[in-house]
Order: sequence, then structure tokens, then C-alpha cells
Amino acid sequence: MSRIMSGKIRNRLGLVAFGALVLVFNLGPILWGILGSLRPRDEIMRYPPQPVPSSLSLEHYRTIAEGGFLSAAQASLIYAVVTVVVSLIAGSVAAYALDRIRFAGRSVVMFLVLAGIPLASGAAALIVPTYLYMVRLGLNDTIFVLPLVYIAYNLPTAVWVLRGALGGLSRELDEAAAIDGAGRLRTLFEILLPLCKPALGAAALFCFVGAWNEFVAGSVLVDNPDLRPIQVSIYQNMGYFGRDWGPLLASATLAIFPIIIAFLIFGRLLISGLTKGAVKG
Repeated sequence: MSRIMSGKIRNRLGLVAFGALVLVFNLGPILWGILGSLRPRDEIMRYPPQPVPSSLSLEHYRTIAEGGFLSAAQASLIYAVVTVVVSLIAGSVAAYALDRIRFAGRSVVMFLVLAGIPLASGAAALIVPTYLYMVRLGLNDTIFVLPLVYIAYNLPTAVWVLRGALGGLSRELDEAAAIDGAGRLRTLFEILLPLCKPALGAAALFCFVGAWNEFVAGSVLVDNPDLRPIQVSIYQNMGYFGRDWGPLLASATLAIFPIIIAFLIFGRLLISGLTKGAVKG
């Protein structure tokens, strides 16, 4: 009996040690970057590096604020919010059509949706034709170009997650709503989607992160400094003659906080949303 108990204790200690190692491995660089952003300029490149700065300074944050970083953060926030709202609305309608309505070519459309999911991580291979299309449409270097591209990138993921959630709901709900005189859109938005909150949260999180972290399209399709997204603004601190580590760490530190906030808000819904999405793929 004692051997069994000691074996369980060793297993638990092993799991705790492994979890602590993973935590340090993931949070270590973030904490080091935050501390680096608060170090005075002369301490950043000091060797050997000091784990804790001798004094705290906000000079790097003042530098990026004066350099237009806050404008880029505001632009990225607008792009991300528009991407989330439009992707959820359009994705809900598309997911409902793919799950509830039988039409010719439905399997082909679903295949295209699945094939478009990798676009959520960025499509560097498509940036040249995208640039040429936007130039022909006269949308290049306008406030509309990046939201359009981000919606196109993230919409397939939203459709996939929401279609799986809708597929887990009974069709008797549609029939009962039809008997009460509700149309398809009213059934979708007033009855079905309120039951898919985990899937909506998961899709919103994916879309927000995909739009906030995108770099390639933002660096190619926009030249106006007032329209540049936050990732491009961070990259401006990496010049030809080296990296300006203080502003680089400060801007990167500020850029991760919206992601953390998004995960705190939608994190609980992520796993349950993806689980429902796996019911019917």
C-alpha cells in the first residue's frame, strides 16, 4: 500500500515539476522582455546581464509613444474588431447555410472553406496577387484594405467552428421556430446562435488573434503611417544598422496585452467551442 502511495506522490511531483518547467519556458521570455523594456538604455546591453534591473525607467515607452506606436495600436484594434464582427456575422450565415440547407455543390463549398483555414495564419504566398488586385480596385493604402484582407483570411475558420456548433443542435428547434412563423435568419440569430456562445467565443478569439498578429499584408498593402498595424510598427525598431532593443521590447510588451485580455475573456469558451465544433466537421 505504501509503495502505491509513494508511486502516486512521485507521479504528482513529476507532473508538478513538468508543469513548472512548461510555465517557466513559456513565461520566462515574456517576463524577461517586460523587465528589459523597463531597464535604462545603458543596462540593456550590459554583460553579464542582470536578472533584475538596478532601476526602472519608462523612457522606452515614451519613445514609442512619441513615434506613433499608439496610433498603430488604435488602427490594429479597429482592424481586429471589424474583422471579428464581420467574420462572426458572415460566418454564422454561411455556417447555417452549409449545415441546414441542401444545395448543389455544398460539399465543394465546404472543401473550399476547409482549404482556406490556413489563411488565418497569414498567406505570404498570396500577397503579390492580393496586392495587384487591391491596386486595380483602388483600395491599396486605404483604411478598408486591411480589414478586407483580414476578413478573407479569418472567415473560413469562423465558418468551420460555427458550422460544427450548429450541427450539434437539434433540427427540431428550426421546425418549432418555423411553426411560430420565424424565418431562417430570425431562427439563426434569435434561437440558434444564443445556444452557440462557446463556439462564437472561440471563433471571435481566433479572428481577433489572426487580425492582431498579421504582419505580411500590413507591411505590403499600407504605406500611410497612420494606417500601419501594430506589428509593422514594432518592426520599425529593427533597422539596417541594428535593433533598438529598448523601444522594441516596450512595443512588443504592449502588443501582447490585448492578446492576454482576449484570452482571459474568451479562454473559457475556447475549449468547449472547439469541442462542439468537432461534433460535426
